[in-house]
Amino acid sequence: MQVLRRLPKFSDPKLLVGGDAMDDAGVYAIDNNLAIVQSVDVLTPIVDDPYIFGQIVAANSLSDIYAMGAKPITALSFISFPVDKVNNDTVTKILEGVAHKVKEADAVILGGHTIKNSEIKCGLAVTGVVEPDKIITNNRANVGDKIILTKPLGTGIISTALKAELAPPEAIQKINFFMTQLNKTACAAMIEVGVSSATDITGFGLLGHAWEMAEMSNASIKIYSKEVPIIEEALELSRMSLFPAGSVKNFEFIKHKTKFSENITEEVQMLLCDAQTSGGLFISIAKERSGDLLNLLHKKGLTSSKIIGEVIEPEEQRIYVE
Repeated sequence: MQVLRRLPKFSDPKLLVGGDAMDDAGVYAIDNNLAIVQSVDVLTPIVDDPYIFGQIVAANSLSDIYAMGAKPITALSFISFPVDKVNNDTVTKILEGVAHKVKEADAVILGGHTIKNSEIKCGLAVTGVVEPDKIITNNRANVGDKIILTKPLGTGIISTALKAELAPPEAIQKINFFMTQLNKTACAAMIEVGVSSATDITGFGLLGHAWEMAEMSNASIKIYSKEVPIIEEALELSRMSLFPAGSVKNFEFIKHKTKFSENITEEVQMLLCDAQTSGGLFISIAKERSGDLLNLLHKKGLTSSKIIGEVIEPEEQRIYVE
């Protein structure tokens, strides 16, 4: 953000959401009835299976579009790899995983770009569409709203344990399931019920993204730590301090902006900052509709979804964890 603040600003009445908004994607109006939503994301491998990695890449990139309440329609793929160390079969499996998940989103890949590099990297630039007056942003959370999270936390610490060969097989199965799960269903549910704001939980961690919503909405957010869904094995691994560097940086950033109750352990504090890949939607919704949305999410199979907090009047800190 320090670099972005120094860049030239763009002034265009059709630019509805720009890079200075701390939101999940940019939005540009084509006309009064149609806007395009665009985002780009790139990952290095966090799982061993190249096909699953490709699916995670696509789900992670598509998530930004869903968080804005939009429908993805096209994508451009990017992949880099060391040609002398990675065979064509591995590259093919990664791109197959990407393609199959994009098809699941009812979108198409128009093409892409490949370069030589010292490590594997893969990503998507995704374009979606939405009606301008139906954009869901992260800056409209209202005092009294309830907060719903649609996927459990823990993918960061478990994927780090995987690299260290310390992750239990059942933990690997769980993160593969959640990281390859599109936020398509959650997006459809929040559009159907109607929400105030939304964002997706990715590399900035739960508290980081909560802080962005609170900051942009000029409110504070209270998180009920005991209600936050966390993958069971992640709790066990947290006692081994296997958090990725990104999670540590998240905690260093957010600890001065958060008031933790005295009963919140260091492990839970770190898990709330755990850098996620292809995490769930973090939704702010009017209290009277929160039960309807939660029931609909459960009915659609997203049974990990829980009410994990509420939006409160702006106080000394943006985030409170109890």
